Amino acid sequence: MIELKNVSYHYTDGTKALNDVSLAITPGRKIAVLGNNGAGKSTLFLHMNGLLQPAEGQLLFNGTPVAYKRRQLQELRRAVGIVFQHPDTQLFSPTVREDVLYGPNNLGWSQARAEQAALEAMEKTGVLEFQYKPPHFLSLGQKKRAAIASVVAMQPKLLILDEPTAGLDPYYARKIMQLLNELHNEETTVMLSTHDVNFAYEWADEILILQSGGVRAFAGAEELFHDQALLADCHLEQPWMMEVFAALQAKSGQKIKKVPKSKQELLTWIEEELQQTREMVTERMLLK
Repeated sequence: MIELKNVSYHYTDGTKALNDVSLAITPGRKIAVLGNNGAGKSTLFLHMNGLLQPAEGQLLFNGTPVAYKRRQLQELRRAVGIVFQHPDTQLFSPTVREDVLYGPNNLGWSQARAEQAALEAMEKTGVLEFQYKPPHFLSLGQKKRAAIASVVAMQPKLLILDEPTAGLDPYYARKIMQLLNELHNEETTVMLSTHDVNFAYEWADEILILQSGGVRAFAGAEELFHDQALLADCHLEQPWMMEVFAALQAKSGQKIKKVPKSKQELLTWIEEELQQTREMVTERMLLK
């Protein structure tokens, strides 16, 4: 769907934000992007829907190099939607409903289609109940969901979110994770940046690590987080789930199996281990 070939970009002050980035994004994936501040995450996202143009290299959309002409950019931006980190930069209409309708209306859809798309987006994101409220009256969590709705309404094939859980308490961070799982499907790729390795491990299929503007690693979540040397070099910690599971298995003496992705999966594994232990104890008592 989207491919970057040897893309580099530097800002007017000389800062090189991307350095020879080559990357292919396929449909139906959940991708978490990790990296320290200044690693190039936001700059990468702005290239993916044509808001920034490479100083070197190429951006390809559906296999065709992007020429940055108006019609081609329109097609690209219909397919690639970006939710910015700070929702106040994205919400500008008098009400949430008008914000969500803005995108579909500008795509040239009929009023009926635009209204239906906006309604579905608000229902999915849980903002229907305050659709007639001004955005500045909402909490941060509500604003983030409203900003997501305004992009989801345009039905993009690649949904990009810059730090969607930043500033949220654990409850709303969990709500955002649940929402992103619902928005993802086999035709839609969801890609987000985060500093939370635990969130990334539980949610993502694949992890992309950026370092100093370049791609340091792009692999499956479990494979990547097992690479302790890579994590140390990129100043990242291993998710607590993997650390706890490894310690539990060391105590049980079993070989490492598939590591749980969530707390519920971990609890299920513990219960299974306890059940096996109980059965073994019962069997030994019967033999006596």
